[in-house]
Amino acid sequence: MLVAVLVLIALLAFAASPAFAGTLTSVSWTASNSQTGKTAVTYAYSFKTATAGTIKYVTMTVPSGTAGTIAVGTVYGLGAGTVALASNTITYTVTTAVSVAAGVPIYLSFTGLTNTSTAGSYTSTVTTQTSTPATIDTAASGAVTFGPSSTIATVTVAQTLTFSNDTAALSFFVSPTGPAASMSKAVTLTIQTNASTGYTLAASDTGLSCASPAYTIPDVTSGPGTGLGTFPANGFGCSGTLTAGSGHGAAMAAGLSGGQFVGYPGSPATFLSATGPTGGSADTLVLTDQVQVDYTVPAATYTDTITYVVTPTY
Repeated sequence: MLVAVLVLIALLAFAASPAFAGTLTSVSWTASNSQTGKTAVTYAYSFKTATAGTIKYVTMTVPSGTAGTIAVGTVYGLGAGTVALASNTITYTVTTAVSVAAGVPIYLSFTGLTNTSTAGSYTSTVTTQTSTPATIDTAASGAVTFGPSSTIATVTVAQTLTFSNDTAALSFFVSPTGPAASMSKAVTLTIQTNASTGYTLAASDTGLSCASPAYTIPDVTSGPGTGLGTFPANGFGCSGTLTAGSGHGAAMAAGLSGGQFVGYPGSPATFLSATGPTGGSADTLVLTDQVQVDYTVPAATYTDTITYVVTPTY
């Protein structure tokens, strides 16, 4: 009996130990001013996750003597949250824990800090945690040197995104007989950004429908992942043409390849994505919206709202 109890205690101790899953990559810590004792300093952290997990906390160590009235600055890759500084550690608490895949870049900045008064070179250990808390990933950043005699050169490049849509509204008059059974209109969307790991352009619609009589002209497919080579006799959808520079991985969704037709889904889905900044020339996506009807479609006026969402990843 004594042996069994000892084994059970050992198992419980093992289960309670923190599980280290992976090492964060591209870990960076920067200070907007590296003078010792300087006030109103912004600390910025960036890294990529190594392990998929649900992040509730991110902790970042800072030098002894770091103080100030800390506040959340800019956050990318995680939801809104709060921040606290205690025991030489900054803790960012995500209001609602976020499930994050591996390889996702995250950026956090915090304002109102007062630098340590002790000159030296310091690294910061960044750790992502679950709500338990249990460690998901961790790694140390490169060093930041604090000193009274350093010359500080700070160049901040603004995060920039430009998006335009050349068609605020379109209308068709179609009849189930003759050439007017099918009509189309090109909508030109342009995106230009310096987001370091690119962007996504997603689209969705509310459905091309009428309340009385109650009828919805069906989308030709469930979304941009699936395409049709031939437009159906009764449906609403689009085809796509992309004009983009090279070197940043711009690509349309699979369903739009080869001039195929796709439908707009009810919730946002990616029609276009890129893996790097666009550079000096904007990416241009032309979505040619098309509707075709037959005698099964009741005569009425049908309305729809197509929504585009561009999400940069800095």
